[in-house]
Amino acid sequence: MNKFLFIMDPLENVIPTKDTTYILMLEAESRGHEIFFALQDDLFIKDKQVRLKNVHKVDMIDQNNIKKNMRICEIKKTYNDIELDYFDVIFMRKDPPVDEKYIKTTYMLEMVKDDVLVVNNPTALRAFNEKLSTLRFEKIIPNTIVCNGGDKDIIKEWTSNFKDGVVIKPLNLCGGEGIQKFDGRNFSSLELVGNETYILQEFIDEVYNGDKRIIILNGEPIGAILRKAKEGDFICNFHSGGTPHKTEITEEDLVICYEIKNFLIENHIYLAGIDIIGGFLTEINITSPTCLQEINRANETKLEKNVLDFIIQKIN
Repeated sequence: MNKFLFIMDPLENVIPTKDTTYILMLEAESRGHEIFFALQDDLFIKDKQVRLKNVHKVDMIDQNNIKKNMRICEIKKTYNDIELDYFDVIFMRKDPPVDEKYIKTTYMLEMVKDDVLVVNNPTALRAFNEKLSTLRFEKIIPNTIVCNGGDKDIIKEWTSNFKDGVVIKPLNLCGGEGIQKFDGRNFSSLELVGNETYILQEFIDEVYNGDKRIIILNGEPIGAILRKAKEGDFICNFHSGGTPHKTEITEEDLVICYEIKNFLIENHIYLAGIDIIGGFLTEINITSPTCLQEINRANETKLEKNVLDFIIQKIN
């Protein structure tokens, strides 16, 4: 029996029918492991050791038994001061933003990663922005630049190169939050913060056919789902109203997966979710990759079993 700690968002924020962290917790418990959860605010350092001031041992509640407004687990015991290396596996599953608090958490997790398996590697979580990391793979990404929101002339001039305009994304948000399309005309219509950094990508018209999310486990693709935006929109993320559709991993997709495989393995990014639009890689999600439940439903699979098989093999 191993002790699994999940550092995550508050339990009341978890949507049982969608959340990937939840089914990972369920699967780990089904194999006889002990399940704990904590918030990143619970981490602190005392006597040169990383500790948790509050960590909760829980019994999970199966999806079929969860009623409306009910939490995903029952808290069996709360520990008020426990060393982080008490656990065998730590899943860092706090959703973005990757802010100062998140960065501090990665530093503390880094102090125990030689003794505890941390998924994903906290050094990588801090070093590789999910959008900027695509720039390492110039041949398989859309035309891209990075600039500040106040760089009006740069944004307008660069956008003029593309007949369909560009997509502007803030660097440290998720779920489609803050994404805007710009055709180069009315700059004042954009909601940009002058000193914030944004990534700009050539708008890919194929996005209206969907955005493919592929889950990659230790460098190997294990499943995919097509996300389609609601009518009249181009943002496909489920948080923004996108809907899931069954899809396949094509030969073209495999080329992209192979291109980034070594990067993921070398940096101990065990669980990733990449986004592909029109044959181009647009993001490498490593903070808390999602969509396992949607892929499972579309394909009658249980990808959480693949993940736990890998984790158990890794710690044994």
